[in-house]
Amino acid sequence: MDDITVYLINYKKSKDKIWFEKIYYYFMPKIYNYFFYKTMDKQISEDLSSEVFFKVYNNLETIDLNSQSFKAWIYKTAHNQLIDYFRKSKKDSENVLLIDWEDDPEDTVFIEDDVILKHSAFIKKELGFENQKLIEAIGKLTLLQKNIIELVFIIDFDYKTISDILGKKQSSIRGILFRAINTLRSELKDE
Repeated sequence: MDDITVYLINYKKSKDKIWFEKIYYYFMPKIYNYFFYKTMDKQISEDLSSEVFFKVYNNLETIDLNSQSFKAWIYKTAHNQLIDYFRKSKKDSENVLLIDWEDDPEDTVFIEDDVILKHSAFIKKELGFENQKLIEAIGKLTLLQKNIIELVFIIDFDYKTISDILGKKQSSIRGILFRAINTLRSELKDE
């Protein structure tokens, strides 16, 4: 039994906030990094992360999830929070079209699609990432490919969790990742 399962079971049994704190400390850096990768803004990432954990705390007693489905649920909650944030802020800036992970037209919002390229100097300085060619190549991927690359290589999720988050079959996730990696290889080979 993994740590998250233990935390969830103990929280449901005891309602002791110590177990929620353990869930919080386990997921907070991951959720923060998810938002930071999407916004490149520390304050916004902190605010959005706090809102996600407020929702988690308020719903933790009512949901019945195992470790795997909880990971998918918390990231889906984070994703929905990000969608809401961009919907509210889209009036303040010129943006590029983003479709929700399920490609549902109702969930269409606007964000800058070139956030990686726009902030590559910051990524290099703050995150120590030196490969400018790779940053540029990632910037050329589709949004779905970028999301899967992020979930696999940055957040370190397995295909099952990514499948649950994105609502796609694991074989589709593998195929999209395979095509993304091939695109990156050809982009980097051309340089």
